[in-house]
Amino acid sequence: MRWRALVLLLFLNGCVGHSLEEVRATVSHQTGTFPAIYEQLATCAKHRIETDTWIFGRPVVQSTSDPSIPLVSVYAIYSRSTLFELTFQPAPSAMTLVKYRRGYDGHGTREKTWAIIEGCSQEVPIPSNQSSDIPPQSLIAPTSTITAHERFRPVDSVGQSR
Repeated sequence: MRWRALVLLLFLNGCVGHSLEEVRATVSHQTGTFPAIYEQLATCAKHRIETDTWIFGRPVVQSTSDPSIPLVSVYAIYSRSTLFELTFQPAPSAMTLVKYRRGYDGHGTREKTWAIIEGCSQEVPIPSNQSSDIPPQSLIAPTSTITAHERFRPVDSVGQSR
């Protein structure tokens, strides 16, 4: 009986919960693509998640990015448990691929978070090269030696650079 009471007490205090690593190891529960620059979409979503009112209280929202990989991770923690993680990464045709992974999905967390992303996608500017076949700068391989001047050099009707 004491053991059950201790486990229940630890769970209610948030000591037993999902770590960020556990959430990252799960399959995404929802994915979508949006016509927005991934860094701007992630920034908007992070800000709105931080400032919106949530039924359970105010989560701690953090973000990480790795300069070697074009990806931004935004995650929310409440009572020392990771509620969810969003990843934003560039996709072809100047789109952003967003993935939602959850640790805990009570109180309509997924639906509200996805509505925030959809709202932000309407607020942030659409990339100017959306209709172009040229990938956004963040998708060009780091080993590429193409300069901005070479990338936008005019091409004649036979495909030769002028």
